[in-house]
Amino acid sequence: MQHHARIEPMLDEAGKPTVFAPLCKAIIATRLKLGEMFGSLCSDPGSEMLLDIYWRDSQGLKTSLTSLWRATRASEMTARRCLAVMEEQEIVERMPDALDKRCINVRLTPAGREKIDICFRTLLAGYAQTCQDCARTCEDGPLPQGGCPWAAVLYCMATGGFPGASGGLHTVE
Repeated sequence: MQHHARIEPMLDEAGKPTVFAPLCKAIIATRLKLGEMFGSLCSDPGSEMLLDIYWRDSQGLKTSLTSLWRATRASEMTARRCLAVMEEQEIVERMPDALDKRCINVRLTPAGREKIDICFRTLLAGYAQTCQDCARTCEDGPLPQGGCPWAAVLYCMATGGFPGASGGLHTVE
């Protein structure tokens, strides 16, 4: 028997799905790639658990303890310790599954969600500053051989250009 694995998805103040969900998914994918390339050197079970809970909450999916343990790729003991700290700091809360009393689900508290949202805002602010610096440099003067001197900036490399202050797209040669 399959039970209903949905909860109410996270919504912003305007009642729209949370805007940070795609960023969260991109960070999860990046962390997986780091794990593939560097193994346990880049492992952080607590962060992996928080990102997993945030993503699943944003999509209206329940997060079981089993699912949470898998998200860490660490030992169950390590995951349990991380969860205990998160509960102590009132970032997450456990709740029994309404349809299967044997299951325990975990979700972010409002305070936990706000803390993660603050981290996402900080990350995006730094990224926006990087893009502004790149745009300003490329628009301020002649470019060496028609190329952007900031071509090494991730955004320029990934997109082949960026929206300049004038509204146009500066392409990287």
